[in-house]
Amino acid sequence: MTALDHRSKLPGYYPSPWPVECGGSRRQKLVGTPGPDIQPGETLQSTTRDTEGWAVMLVQREPGELFVQCGAGLQPGEFPPFHRTEGPAGGWLERIDPITLETLARSPSLPSGGHLWCGAVVVHANGDLYVVNGRYCHRLNAACEVVAERELPVDGPYNGLLVLSDGNLVMKNLGHRAGEPCLWSVLEPEGLEPVGEPFVIDAPCMGRFSSDLTEEGEFLYASTGSEVFRLRYEAGVLTRDPDWLGSYRVEGEDQSDGWDTTIGSGSLWLMDMGRPPIWRGPATAAQRAFRFSLDDPSRRDVYDVIGSPGAFSPGPPLYDPERRILVVYDGANGGIAALRVEGPGRQELLWRVELHNTVQMMLYADTGELVVEDASNPLPVGDFDPASLAVLDIETGHERARASIGTRGTMGMFLCPGFERDFYVATIPGTIARLSVG
Repeated sequence: MTALDHRSKLPGYYPSPWPVECGGSRRQKLVGTPGPDIQPGETLQSTTRDTEGWAVMLVQREPGELFVQCGAGLQPGEFPPFHRTEGPAGGWLERIDPITLETLARSPSLPSGGHLWCGAVVVHANGDLYVVNGRYCHRLNAACEVVAERELPVDGPYNGLLVLSDGNLVMKNLGHRAGEPCLWSVLEPEGLEPVGEPFVIDAPCMGRFSSDLTEEGEFLYASTGSEVFRLRYEAGVLTRDPDWLGSYRVEGEDQSDGWDTTIGSGSLWLMDMGRPPIWRGPATAAQRAFRFSLDDPSRRDVYDVIGSPGAFSPGPPLYDPERRILVVYDGANGGIAALRVEGPGRQELLWRVELHNTVQMMLYADTGELVVEDASNPLPVGDFDPASLAVLDIETGHERARASIGTRGTMGMFLCPGFERDFYVATIPGTIARLSVG
């Protein structure tokens, strides 16, 4: 049985409840600390702040220590990823007050090579924070002071950063351009020196990756435009597993690339229809989710419950291994649906709500409170009403409470649990928000 990130010690990471996006390297997005437990009559209230950049994600270190990673903000007419040859393009890291969200410490500008994209931040077991921003990786201490810097080999934005069980760091480029190879780099954590040469996959690998430490070894899972594959990591070396390859293509459908993978119940989970239409043309298929057996990736299940053509979703599904509930969504057309997965080929639709979600969803394991987004126009064009975050019961879809986040939407960014009946969110327009039970 696949381990649960929120119930396991995560080798390589600082022992906090949320040291990395999605709570752990398997990207399960389950929170192990107590949920808000919103009762009838209680409401959510929000505190917001404009970072004046692109707010990507928040992570926890010590109790009460909260950090937010930001990149340079997009200007009108700029669509991510954007390469800015003139003007500010650097990112930064802040430690912020967990109640007011005000800055307590801020790093100097972190170079990106001019590439504007949502990188990543992790809190390492050594107590320092590591940031990928554009084509650079930085090591910073808890005072947000730069300790080390490394320019990465691809002149383009990098998408994803995880810590391996031996403490080394692994990252890869975005691969948004047709035919662009994917270079995987492993860096040691002290001076960010490369560990060997980059490992190359000769295909674009757009989404972020997940990793799973098992008795059989340590594996990384990712996707190309049509397939899922895995790499084995051992003694600083990445190799491709030639016997592990699955396809998420559906015959006769015009699909686009999947984003991130998530791991649970001996399976890999993925959604397609992730490529923004402006990158390499629009795709016309409806939103689907896929399950691949970790033992045999040719054994797959396809979940087609949204149904609207021309889908777009900038992230993975959420799967709760303990309740065996899969949550999928279509960020373009709207619709969030939950299924009980009874086994291969056996599932039951539990509920559907017509919300527009693009945020990387998050679930409190104890209370079953699922945090999602509702954005009237989640795309960076046209008019909009401010988006809200809503807390749903994962078993029923019943909405317990919601509150505005003061901007048009998260546009695919990340949630983070709080310290006492609260949680946080980051957004591409630059707003960060704290939502708490009022």
